[in-house]
Amino acid sequence: MKFKHTLLIATALITIGTIAIVAPQPAAASVKVKSYPKSMRGTWYYYDTYTGKLDKEVFTKKTAKFYVGKKKVGYNTLHTYVKHEQYLSDKTYLQKTGHWAYANGSTTVNGLTWLNIRGWNQGMGNGLYYNMTTLDGNEILTNASGAKIWVDHHAYRTPELAKALENKHYQYFNYQE
Repeated sequence: MKFKHTLLIATALITIGTIAIVAPQPAAASVKVKSYPKSMRGTWYYYDTYTGKLDKEVFTKKTAKFYVGKKKVGYNTLHTYVKHEQYLSDKTYLQKTGHWAYANGSTTVNGLTWLNIRGWNQGMGNGLYYNMTTLDGNEILTNASGAKIWVDHHAYRTPELAKALENKHYQYFNYQE
């Protein structure tokens, strides 16, 4: 009888542990990331095989700016998440928040931790994912998207390194081939 009781408790604990592992991550409202991580800040370069240009991303404490070649093509400003209506069509509100973003938490895939950034008014979708790592002695900022967190590109601290490693694939990352 004691064995059955112990087996029942062990089964219940394993079930609860499994549910905790596969349960959804906390809602974004509990995430209080107020700035981009220090390791992410600065200028990052990557070679775009589609355009044939050296592109860059520049991160400060609160802002991310995106360039194709030398032309600035976009930016976002990181804000602390507060519950809000994502589907408002008020023109003034949309102009105010059009370049706002928030950290939607982090997730781990294949042992890599990814910071998820979403547009303020983004409804469905996964947003962008960023991973900071050092591989082969190089700092790498990886930009990814999609449900499986597919790599969009790896960015490096210098244009020369970006060009030299433009097609480099690293273990543990998901690539669309």
